[in-house]
Amino acid sequence: MRVTEHLGKISWSLADKGLYVGYGLVQLLQVKALPAEEYGVFSLLVALNTWIMIVSDGSALAGIIQFGTDKNERARLNTLAFVIHTLIVGVGAALVYLFRTPLSDVFSEPRFEAVATMLPLYCLLTLPRMFCLKIIYRDIRMRDLFLIDLIWFGVRTILTTHALATDQLHDFYDIVRIDFYGMAASSAASVMFTIKDLRFGWEGAVTLRQYLKYGIPLALATALNSTPRQLDVLVIAAFFGVGVVGVYNPAKNLFRFFEQAFDAVAALLYPASVRMFSQHRYDDLKIMITKVISLTLLPTIAFVVILELGASNVIVWLLGEQYAASVTHFNVLIFAAIGMPFVLMSSVIAAMGHSAVVVRYSAYGLVIGMAVLFAASFARIEWAIGLGLVVNTIVVGLLCTAYVRRSINFPLRSVLRVITDARSSLEERRALKNGRNGK
Repeated sequence: MRVTEHLGKISWSLADKGLYVGYGLVQLLQVKALPAEEYGVFSLLVALNTWIMIVSDGSALAGIIQFGTDKNERARLNTLAFVIHTLIVGVGAALVYLFRTPLSDVFSEPRFEAVATMLPLYCLLTLPRMFCLKIIYRDIRMRDLFLIDLIWFGVRTILTTHALATDQLHDFYDIVRIDFYGMAASSAASVMFTIKDLRFGWEGAVTLRQYLKYGIPLALATALNSTPRQLDVLVIAAFFGVGVVGVYNPAKNLFRFFEQAFDAVAALLYPASVRMFSQHRYDDLKIMITKVISLTLLPTIAFVVILELGASNVIVWLLGEQYAASVTHFNVLIFAAIGMPFVLMSSVIAAMGHSAVVVRYSAYGLVIGMAVLFAASFARIEWAIGLGLVVNTIVVGLLCTAYVRRSINFPLRSVLRVITDARSSLEERRALKNGRNGK
């Protein structure tokens, strides 16, 4: 495949990532308008809903893509996926609701009962979107993805603007209302865009055993990867209260700018790695890997240095003095960005067909990262709560890079090849210029 043949899809994909970045700025306005405690309670609701959907996406929905190349199987796959998806989401939301009272005691936060009560409805509104988006991804309909997300972010942006203009954004229920309307609109749009593909039935050869054999390991990997990124706020709430969550989560939202950038790189790296492995182009793969690490690592380090030297103080200007502590949390979290170029190697390992390795390394990262988070929490070191995510990212990144390096044998120094490539390019230009002047 030539990249030029898929520029349209790549452009729509990048535009979709831009929507996430743009809405991140809208979220800053929401944060600024809300007391930290109110935003903290809302963060718990979003984290629980997101984690449940991520687990269901891996176990229930991934098979739509994996087995969906055969059009004769799609009706059966849709049925299997929808039933399993509904069961996982329903059970997850129900468990949180049933244990809402003891969980409220754990968090010392009576309003967690409101979170647990809202969660089933939030999951119900999100369920159609997640299901239909898998069909969109299967057919690589990036334009449709962009439009669905445009509706999702657009509705919430309009409602946020109206709420701020009319002074109606003050508490947990105000922001939940905005999110619910946005999710409902997005789910409705996703159904409209996939209505012709929503065929259900039991005819087909894919068995439930086959479906789950593929989905369960993937669900385990996604659960391990997402736990320190989504459920850390539950630990923080239990030890420090929702007020600290409300200050910490804006820092995490800003940090997601880095995550979105690396997600875009991973989306291109994985299919390219699959193609090179299948064609046995190992030398080309080495070059690509080292260039990807080098071209992402050095700019990331530069950004981190600039932010650490004081640029991150813009958070206070954006959110106000009540969120001054977010600067400290953000300055800790951005060290995780230095590990992200190495985490990209998990895509290469997956392309090798060694997904079990990614699961194992994700488990190591989860255990070590959560141990750091609990240690900081027990020691009551509030500024260090982001270190769990930092350590998790760096551990997984180093393990994945070491595995890829052993597998295809590239020298470690080559991860800085962008410097030598730039130097060589300058020398070639200088020599060419001197040659012309000599003439």
